[in-house]
This record gives sequence, C-alpha cells and structure tokens, in this order.
Amino acid sequence: MSLSDSDLKRVDSEVVSDEKQQQLQLQQQQLPLDEESKHKLKWAFRKIDASLLLIIFLSNVLNSMDRANLGLSKVAGLEKDTGMTGSDFNVVASIMYPTYLVFMLPSNLALRKFGARFWLSLITVVWGLINMCMAFAKNRTDFILCRLFLGAAESGATPGALMLITLWYPREMVTSRVALFYSAFPVGAVIGGPIASGIMKMTNPRFKKWEWIFFIEGLVTAGYGLVMYALLSDYPERSWVLKRPEKDLLKQRMDADQVDGGHRKVKYKSLLRHAYDPLVYAQALILFCANFGVNTILTFASIIVNQMGYSASASQAMQAAPGICGFVGIIVSRYYPKLLGNHYRSSLFCSAWLVIGSVILLATTNNGARIFALCMLSFGAFGNVAMGPGWLMSNVGGPTRSAFAGAMNVICGGLGGLCTSYIYRNKDAPRYMFGHGMNLFAALLCILTATCAHLIIRFRNKAKEERPLDISGLSDDEIVDLENDHPDFRYVR
Repeated sequence: MSLSDSDLKRVDSEVVSDEKQQQLQLQQQQLPLDEESKHKLKWAFRKIDASLLLIIFLSNVLNSMDRANLGLSKVAGLEKDTGMTGSDFNVVASIMYPTYLVFMLPSNLALRKFGARFWLSLITVVWGLINMCMAFAKNRTDFILCRLFLGAAESGATPGALMLITLWYPREMVTSRVALFYSAFPVGAVIGGPIASGIMKMTNPRFKKWEWIFFIEGLVTAGYGLVMYALLSDYPERSWVLKRPEKDLLKQRMDADQVDGGHRKVKYKSLLRHAYDPLVYAQALILFCANFGVNTILTFASIIVNQMGYSASASQAMQAAPGICGFVGIIVSRYYPKLLGNHYRSSLFCSAWLVIGSVILLATTNNGARIFALCMLSFGAFGNVAMGPGWLMSNVGGPTRSAFAGAMNVICGGLGGLCTSYIYRNKDAPRYMFGHGMNLFAALLCILTATCAHLIIRFRNKAKEERPLDISGLSDDEIVDLENDHPDFRYVR
C-alpha cells in the first residue's frame, strides 16, 4: 500500500495556519486502508496501550514514589535521626543527579543493544534494591553513597521508555502517549503521600518510621522489575499481544510515517550531527524548566506544607492535592496541540500557570492561597513535562535521533532536578522566597526556549519546501540514514 498521489502532491501555495499545516501533514501520513483494516490497526494500538504503555506507566509511578520518599522521610524525622544539619539534606537530594546524567546516554544505548525487556527490567530491580538499602543508612555519608548508585540505576528508565514509545507509535500519537507516560509522576505524588502516612503508623520496632518507607517501597519496585521482564517486549515484531496481521499493518503504518520500528541500528557517527542541532536543546530545555515545578511538588511539597504549621502526617497526606492537579494537567495536556493549534502555544499555556502560581507563592502568606498556588504550579509544570518531551520525540526521524534526543531530553530534565534540590533551603523556611523565585525564573525561561524552538521549526519546514535536498544520487541506506534531513520529513510544530 502507498500514499495516493493527490495527497502527496497537494501543497497549499498560500501561507496556511499552524492548524491547517498539521492537518495536511496527518493526511499525508495516513494509509488508504479499508474499514476493516482501520479497525484492526486501531485495535492493535489499544492492545499496545494496554500492554507496553501500561507496563512503563506503572514503572514510572514507582519511580515517582521512590523519588518522593526522600522528602516524605524528612518530614517523618530522617534529618534528625541521621544527624543532618544545614544544607546536608539538599546535598543528599541532589547527589544522585551527577551519576544520573553521566550514565543516561550509555544506558539508552545499552537498551538498544540488549533490548528493552532485559535492560529496563534490570535497572528497575536494581533501583528498587538500592531504595531498600537506604532503610539501613545511618548518616549522611551512607545516604550519599546510596543516592549515587540510585542515580546510575534510574538514568536509563525514562529515556528508555521514551525511545520505546517512538518505536511503537506513529509520530502524531507520540505526544499523547508521552503525556500518559509522564502522568505517572503526579499519580506517584497522589498516592505516595497517603501511603507514606499509612506506613508511618506501623509500630514494628525493627525500623524507624522513615526507614519502613524506603524498605517497603523499594521492595515493591524490585518485585515489579521481575514482572516487567515477564511481560515487556522489545519492539512490535516481538510483541506477544499482537497477531501477525496486526504486526503487518503496524509496520506499514510506521513505514508511511518514516518511523523506525526497532530494526535499524543506532549510527554512532551520526550522533555528532544531532549533537550540533540547536533544536534538540531548545526543546529539551522545556523539560529542564518544567522539572523545577515537578521536583518542587515531588520532593518539597510536603516540606513546604509542614512549614505552614501542619503536622507531619497531615502534610504528607496534603501532598495529594497538588499531585491530583498535576495528574489532571498532564492528562488534559495531550489535547492541547489540537485545541490550541500546535505544541508551541500549548507550552506557553502551561508556562502561564507556572508564572501565576509562582507569583502567588511569592506574594501571600495565606496558607489556603499558598496551597492553591502549589496546585497551579503542579498543573502547569506537569503539563509542560508532557509537552516538552512529546514535542521533541515527535520530531525524530530515526533511531539515532531518537536515542540522542531521548537522552538529552532527560539529561536536561535531570539538570532541572539537580538545580531544584538546592532552591528550597532550611534557612529560607517558612516562606522559601528564593525557591519560589527560581520557579518563576524557570517559567519565564521556558517561554523563551519554546519560542526559539518554534522559530527554528518554521524556518526548517519552509526551507524544505523551497529548497528540498536532492537525494537522487544517494543509495537506499544513505537515504534512510538522513533521518530528519530527508526532504519528505516535516517537523511538528
């Protein structure tokens, strides 16, 4: 099957709106399927949602809970019991990010070499075991060592999942699936606080209350890693839920969309070409900025609420409120590109919530208003957490670009988490003006970087229309290796 000539050759001679351009791109990518084949393809994607997407979603929920348990444990007495003073807690919170960043790209490449089933399952088991080890930490040094190993173990989880999404879904479906994947973070925040509050009610003297949080949640994570190995598939051709006709239809759909289905290898020489592309960094910086708000909610929300005068158990439970708002924000964000016309306007919309929430936190001392502002911050931040990676991964034309873009995206997100670890300091309690001010700065920076990405995409798509690359003298392999530079490839705005 192939695209019809009328669809391929139809080009509007006038300057069309962003909405019409996106519709034209989608029409060019659709296969002329009969109704039965369309139904089978739709059912195939539903089966992928219920298997692959659900598996990595639950893994990300556990990832979110494991990250949040440090802040929840501080409220439960971790800082006092381990003798931490001054900025010791901030150092412990941030120390995982150096290894997280260093091992991210190698871990992403290892996933391509060993397969998602083995690699993602392995690192899930390992980071669960490391969380269990933190239950036995007695001082700052013990925690630093555990957190360094935790960063290395977690480094491949998110970029690996993003790469899988690009291998299993066509480009116009990537943003919505990335949004669903990242919705696991606020889900972890919603259930993590009440679960920690419930664990604190345990009276077993073997562990302190905060030690039980690390041990039980780490044990669950390690066990789930074994479940992942039993259920996960490397790429569509090896799927255990898809039938052969569904696999064939999916392959045709991905080929029409110029998306690799997991068969082509990463070209290491091509990594350098992508490393020089400013668009990758402009779009990846959206996650850097969004992670200021996200890590504020995951790590510091319960601490901020506790400093308002609420008890430890109450502040842990109240973390669910901004978590719910973050979940709503990330779920509805999947519809923003369609409703607002493109990813750029969607990112601006999410950033506006961040700006307003940060201003309220800076301007008032009313507890109700500040909790409401945390909810606004969460709604906008988690929306951009889906929008940035979704926009970036929608603009990959091959496995090399996918591997590099996915890794750089999460590296920038990790840098955002590293910076956030130091903006809510004990000496700034209870108002935390410096931390709220940095969240405002990150929101404004997000607007700037999204604008840069938008302008780059407009320029490149226009250049492809006016000065298309001549590929008549290239071999088939050379044409395939062009990835984003292919004359038929169009960037998603």
